[in-house]
Amino acid sequence: MGNTIQRRLFLKRLAKGSKHPNIPTVENNNSNHPSQFTFKAEGVQSGVAPYTGAWTEKEMIHLLRRVCFGAAKKDVDKIKGMTLSAAVDFLIDNPVLPASLPLNNYTTGTDTGGVVFGSSWFDAGLPDPVDTNGTTLKATLNNNRINNSFKPWWLGRMINQQPHIHEKITLFWYNHFGTNNGYNRAKAAFQHHKILRTYGLGDFRTLLKQVTIDPHMLFFLSGYTNTKSAPNENYGRELQELFTVGKGPDSHYTEDDVRAAAKVLTGWRIAESTTDSTVTASFNATLHDTTNKQFSAFYNNTIITGQTGAKGANETDALIDMILTTNECAKYVVRRLYIWFVYSNITADIEANVIAPLADVFRSSGYNIATVLKALFKSEHFFDPLNYGGIIKSPVDLYVSMIREFNLTLAAAPVDIQYAHWKSFTDRCSTESQNIGDPPNVAGWPAYYQVDTRFYETWMSNATIQVKAKNLNAFTNAGVTVSGVKLKVDSVAFNKQFLNAGDPNAVINNSILYLLPRELDQTQKEYMKSILLNNQVNDTYWTSAWNDYLASPTNTTTLGIVQKRLDTLINYMTSLAEYLLY
Repeated sequence: MGNTIQRRLFLKRLAKGSKHPNIPTVENNNSNHPSQFTFKAEGVQSGVAPYTGAWTEKEMIHLLRRVCFGAAKKDVDKIKGMTLSAAVDFLIDNPVLPASLPLNNYTTGTDTGGVVFGSSWFDAGLPDPVDTNGTTLKATLNNNRINNSFKPWWLGRMINQQPHIHEKITLFWYNHFGTNNGYNRAKAAFQHHKILRTYGLGDFRTLLKQVTIDPHMLFFLSGYTNTKSAPNENYGRELQELFTVGKGPDSHYTEDDVRAAAKVLTGWRIAESTTDSTVTASFNATLHDTTNKQFSAFYNNTIITGQTGAKGANETDALIDMILTTNECAKYVVRRLYIWFVYSNITADIEANVIAPLADVFRSSGYNIATVLKALFKSEHFFDPLNYGGIIKSPVDLYVSMIREFNLTLAAAPVDIQYAHWKSFTDRCSTESQNIGDPPNVAGWPAYYQVDTRFYETWMSNATIQVKAKNLNAFTNAGVTVSGVKLKVDSVAFNKQFLNAGDPNAVINNSILYLLPRELDQTQKEYMKSILLNNQVNDTYWTSAWNDYLASPTNTTTLGIVQKRLDTLINYMTSLAEYLLY
């Protein structure tokens, strides 16, 4: 048997073998889209009624894969004694902000901003250097702080996450409010990150207000240039088109609404400290348009009354409140959450049975994000068999999940080695078109665009799938050396987590359960078992080898025998198309 299974054949096999009345269908795709295949689930009719089915490791792992990055066995063990409802609450309630901050890991001694090696540049209270005589000291410093410090630090938070949605929802909002770091202001970029972390599970109204007046967003969409004499429509447009009501069939905001929103938002400015390089937002009433702003029938012909002086800032709150009164705002945000956490294709059935009722939950809760997420993750639809393995892993999900599933050991010290290990993975993600902190444009990463549901297949393009296969093979085979330290999946330790690790049938079943989103057929299982048995026929061939290892775990001979077979097994499993799905 070959060492990979084509994803198209995999999906056809699912369709053929499904016992579900609404089986997946496979379509040919002859367009110029970089992916050569597509698939979709048709006619899913399950809704948001509470799920009452089985609650076993299979369902727990599905929940953890969607809510977190991967399903580490230690995290499954944490929720085993909980009911489904209690487990979902545990994974969403009481988020804890990271205790650490990004550090100066990029230069020995002291950087050009005065921050010593190993110290945080975000709270250092020191001014950035001033470029003189054509130098680019400030640009170089900010590039180091963003690309070599902040981004690796962020990936480190994902790798070391608690069993909680906090990391996944932070990345979701980074995609939703797509910004990049083209302005080279590291402190503003990190402040934006903190906003998404702090408010990402609270109420959407507060999150939206914080993002609207966030210096990083004011830089990115030119809000700081928006004045009564020269209104800038950038943010007013994206606020509606991408952040709140979208461009769906029931979203009928107008160009006049864009212009009116721009006028409402005039006067917001950015203040950059010359003493400690902090960046704050302020409201300049003299630059604010104080006229009344008329909106269209989509917004019930609302008039936002122009206000003078400091009260002009209150118009921003009135604008947000007006947008949130539309039915379409709740539905649009729920659709974005659905695409991120459940499936890429929203059919008419899903719109009626899932999106609309969840939008009602969202509105009635006062736009509480945690409330609508709980309703989704506790629903029968979330655990519908068609939704298992229906998402292609993004590069971040692929590599962070791999590290967490296999408990891959990265350096915890010294600082430069620790960050080098984290950065080795941010670089891999960037190579595969997911540069965290820098989506390609304000719409986020193309895989999550709604205008073409096939965009999610960009994570499986002809170019990136070869890179993924090469990288996964390296980590599960010889290992990858980063800064003098070999990073390699420990297949023996992975198997040792399970009490029945000496039973070859159990080894196969455990590995499939924890690494793949769908069951494999018996032919594949027999092939995998032949790896453990070294093509022998008696199960005791593996059992004896494993028991010999347990009796003498430091013996290089007994260790080598089981490690070679388990390495081959894990290498095979991570080369399957199924491993790229969750």
